[in-house]
Amino acid sequence: MNVIANHSFGTIVSESGGANTWSENAHEFRLTPWSNDPVSDSNGEAFYIRDEESGYFWSPTLLPRGGDTPYVARHGFGYSVFEHAEDGIRAELWVYVSIDASIKFAVIRLRNDSDRPRRLSVTGYIEWVLGDLRSKSMMYVATEINANTDAMFAHNPYSTEFADRVAFLAVGDVIDGASCTMCGDRAEFLGRNGTLSDPAAMSLSHLSGRVGAGLDPCAAIRVPFDLEDGQEREIVFTLGVGPSADEAHSLAHQFRGSGAARTALERVWDYWNRTLGAVHVETPDPSINVLVNGWLIYQTLACRFWARSGFYQPGGAFGFRDQLQDVMALIYSEPRLVREHLLLCAGHQFREGDVQHWWHPPSGRGVRTRCSDD
Repeated sequence: MNVIANHSFGTIVSESGGANTWSENAHEFRLTPWSNDPVSDSNGEAFYIRDEESGYFWSPTLLPRGGDTPYVARHGFGYSVFEHAEDGIRAELWVYVSIDASIKFAVIRLRNDSDRPRRLSVTGYIEWVLGDLRSKSMMYVATEINANTDAMFAHNPYSTEFADRVAFLAVGDVIDGASCTMCGDRAEFLGRNGTLSDPAAMSLSHLSGRVGAGLDPCAAIRVPFDLEDGQEREIVFTLGVGPSADEAHSLAHQFRGSGAARTALERVWDYWNRTLGAVHVETPDPSINVLVNGWLIYQTLACRFWARSGFYQPGGAFGFRDQLQDVMALIYSEPRLVREHLLLCAGHQFREGDVQHWWHPPSGRGVRTRCSDD
C-alpha cells in the first residue's frame, strides 16, 4: 500500500492497482469507494486497454482485469508505478497527487512492440461516492459532461458539509482528432450481474454518453487512438474536485495534458527530496537506514498527518493526542507545519482546560470527552 497525499487531497494505492481517493476528509468526503478487504482488494477505480480490432482488453494493473503476463508494482515517495506488457503492448501507469492542488494524475504510457500497427483505446473508470458511504450518497449524485474539457463532472447537493463541491474525471490532449466517449451510469457500464473484471461496456466500441441524476453514478471515459509499430503514446487522466463548479472547470482545464502532468510530478519529486533529506541517519543496519531516511517520515507526514487514513482505518478526523504525537517527528523536516498544528490544537481547547478529543475538518465537528491522554 502507498498513501499518496497533500494537505487536503489524497489516494491510497495497493500493489494490485486498487485505489480509494478523497478530498479534505478521508472519511466524510470520499470521491471513490473505500474498502479494507485485503483478499479481494475491491475498489471503485479501474483502467482498461482495449484492442479495437479484436475486442480483447486488459488492465495496466493486476486488478480488476489482469493480463496473462506478470506485473511489476513500484511504490515511491509521492507516487506509484505499474509496468506490464500484454499482446505486444507495453504499458506503464504512473499514479500521483499534485503537491498543492486537489488533483490526482493517472498517466498511462503505451508502446507498440507488436511489429504491426494497432488500433487501441484506453478507458478510465471510477464510481462516485461524494460522501462517506456509496450506499448512502449514490441516489443524490448527479453527473454532467463538459465537451470543452473532455471531462465528466459530479456533485452531491444533499451533502451536509460538501454540497458546493464539484468533482470531475477528465482526460487531456485527446490525440489524432479522436473523440472520446463517456458514460455516467454504473449499471449500464457493468451490465446486468457485471463486474469490474468483465464489464459489459468493454465489449462495445464506444460509451453511450448517458449522464444525469437518478442513475447509479460513475464516470467512464474512453479514448481511441492508433499506434504505429514502435510508437509511444501518453494518455493523462485527472481526478479532482473544486469548491465550486467554476473552480472545478478551471482545475480540469489547468491540469490537462502531458505537460501539466510532468510539471506536477517534478514538483512532487522536489518536495519529497527536500523534505525527506532534512535529516540523514547512518547505522550499521541497512534496513534501519532505509526506514529512517525516508519511509518513516514519509509515512508520518503523508499518511498520519495529511491523509489521517490508511487501508485499515480511513478516519479523516484530527485526534488531539494522535497528530500532536505524529507532528513531533516533523520538527526538523517541516517546522512550519509543526507550529501551525500547535496553533490548530490550541484552538480546540476549552477554558476549563480540556479539549476536543477528535474533530472533523472542515467544520470542526467532533467530541468533548475529557480523555486523560489528551
